[in-house]
Amino acid sequence: MSSNPMNEQYRLLQDAAKGMRVLYVEDDPLIRREYIAFLSRFFEEIDSENNGQEGLDAALLKRYDLIITDYQMPSLNGLEMIEKIKAVYPAQATLLVSAHKENDILYRSVELGIDGYLFKPIERIQTIEVLYKIVSKISMEKENLQYKEHLEDLVAEKSREALLTYTIDRISGLYSFAMLEHDLLEHCNHSLSLLKINNFKNLNDFYGYAVGNSILKQTAEFLSRSLEEEALPFHALYRVSGAHFAVLSSLEAKELSRFIHRIIQKFESTEMQIDGQMMYLEMSSGIVDHADESPLSHADIALRQAEKEGYIVIYRNDARSEKERSKKLQYQDMIKRALQEDRFVPYYQPIIDNKTKSIMKYEALARLILPDGEVISPGLFLPIAKETKMYNSITKMIIRKTLDNFRYSECSVSMNLSIDDIKDRITREFLIEQIALFPEPERLIFELLESERIGSYEEVQHFFTELKHYGCKVAIDDFGSGYSNFEHLAKLNIDYIKIDGSLILGIEDTLISQVIVEMLSNFAAKMGIKTIAEFVCKESISLKVNAMGIDESQGFLYGEAIPYCLLMNHRIQYTPEKEMAKMVY
Repeated sequence: MSSNPMNEQYRLLQDAAKGMRVLYVEDDPLIRREYIAFLSRFFEEIDSENNGQEGLDAALLKRYDLIITDYQMPSLNGLEMIEKIKAVYPAQATLLVSAHKENDILYRSVELGIDGYLFKPIERIQTIEVLYKIVSKISMEKENLQYKEHLEDLVAEKSREALLTYTIDRISGLYSFAMLEHDLLEHCNHSLSLLKINNFKNLNDFYGYAVGNSILKQTAEFLSRSLEEEALPFHALYRVSGAHFAVLSSLEAKELSRFIHRIIQKFESTEMQIDGQMMYLEMSSGIVDHADESPLSHADIALRQAEKEGYIVIYRNDARSEKERSKKLQYQDMIKRALQEDRFVPYYQPIIDNKTKSIMKYEALARLILPDGEVISPGLFLPIAKETKMYNSITKMIIRKTLDNFRYSECSVSMNLSIDDIKDRITREFLIEQIALFPEPERLIFELLESERIGSYEEVQHFFTELKHYGCKVAIDDFGSGYSNFEHLAKLNIDYIKIDGSLILGIEDTLISQVIVEMLSNFAAKMGIKTIAEFVCKESISLKVNAMGIDESQGFLYGEAIPYCLLMNHRIQYTPEKEMAKMVY
C-alpha cells in the first residue's frame, strides 16, 4: 500500500525544520494561539509578537531562521516590518500571510524578495507545502554557507592534506571538481568526457533545490552503475558543477565516445523521479582526447557545441577550426562594408491581438543585404558584430530606418535593444533624439534582449524612465528562460513580457512547458503586464496559447519577417489568405 503524500510531506517538513528558530507576528490573539500550536508540530523554538513594531524589535534583537507575519497589523504592517528587517538582514527568510490580493501588495512582496505568500483563510495543505519549500531553501543555504566558511578556513591554512578532505562532492557523493583538476595533472595521458543534463536549470528553478539535488543524486547513481555495467576503463567519475559530470578514461576519444553514446542512450530511456512524477531527461557530452593542453576548456567548448548540434562532440583543433576563424574574419569585413554602404535594413514580423485577430504591431528584425541581393539573418552577423565596435552602429541604422518606416503608420513597432546598447552613451543619446522627433512615441516598444546580463539595475532603470517619459513602452524578450527574470519585473517598470519561444513550442506535449507558460500568463495578468507568445508556428499551438489567456502572438503562422510595405501603415485583420508573407510590396 502506497503512503499518503500528505503524510510524507508532513514528515519531510518535520525533518527539514529541525533546529530552526521561528518568529511569528500576529495581532489577533485567537489566530496567534491556534497557529503557534500548528507550527509547534514542526519547529522546536517559536517566538511570537503582537504587532509589527514588536516583531521588528524582536527580529533585530535575535536572529531567526524564518519570520512569519500577518500583513494587516497595528504600528507597522507586515510589509513595512519586513522592509525594515531586510534593511539590516537582507537575506532574512520571510513568509507573508494576508487576506488581501491587491497587485501592489504582490508586487511589493516580489520586490522585497519575500520567500512565500499565503492567503487567508489559511489551508493546512497549502501551508505545509509552502513551509516545506521555504525550509528546504533555508536548510540548503545554511549548508552552503557552512561549506563555504569551512572551505575558506581550509584555504587559509594552505594545507594540501586538509584540502583533499574536500574532494568529495556532498550532493552526489562523487569526486569533486578540485579532485578532477588534480587528476588531470597526474593523468595527462587520459581522455576527458564532460556530460551535462540538458535543461537542468529550468527544472531546478521550477521545482526547487531539493528536487534538483534529487535529480543530481539519481544521475550520479545511474552513471556510476552504467560505467561498471559497460566495463568502461576509467580512472574516476566526478561532479564538476551544477548539472555537469566528468569521466576520466585511459581510452582514446573516439573509443570513449562509443561508451558514452551507449550510456547516454540508457540515461535518456530511463525514467527519473521528479517531484512525484516520472520523467525522461536528456544529456549531452563533449570529449577531448589525451594529451590536450587545455582539456577542461576544450571539453567545455565541445559540450556547448554538443548542446547545439548533437549530444556527443569530440573536440578537434584542426583545419575546420581554422576555416571557421577565417570565415569569421570574412564576416567582419562583410559587416564593415555593409555599414559603409547602408545595407542593414529592418524586416518586420507581425504580432497579432489574440482576441481580435488583428495585426496592430510589428517587430523590427535586422537583416544584412549582400550586393547581389542575398539576405543574411542576424544569427550569422550579430554575434560577430558584438565582438567588434560595429554592433552599436548596426543598432542605430536599424532604429533610424524603423522610425522612418512607421512615422505615419497606425501600427506600433517593437525594436530590440541589448544591454550593450543601453550601456553605450552615444547609442542612448541617439535613441532619445530620434524618439523626440517621432510624432507618436506611444507606438514605440523597446525589447530588452539578453536580460540575464543585467549587472546594475540603476543604469537600465534610468534609461527606461527616459523612454517612458516620452510615452514609449518596454518589454523583456525570452521571458521564462531563467528565475532571474522575476527580479526584472520587481525592479523595472515592464509593459510586456515575450514568453520564451522554446516554452511555447513545448506546450503541446511537454507538461513542464504547459505549467510554466500558464503560470507566467496568470502572474503577468495579476501584475498588469501584457504577454506575447513567440514561435507560434501552427494553429494547434495558437489554440493552446489563446486558452491560456496570452494577449498577443508572433510566429510563422501569422507571417514571416518581410521588408516594409504600405500595408503596414494600417491595422488589418489577420486571415490565412492574408498572411504577411504573401503581401505584395
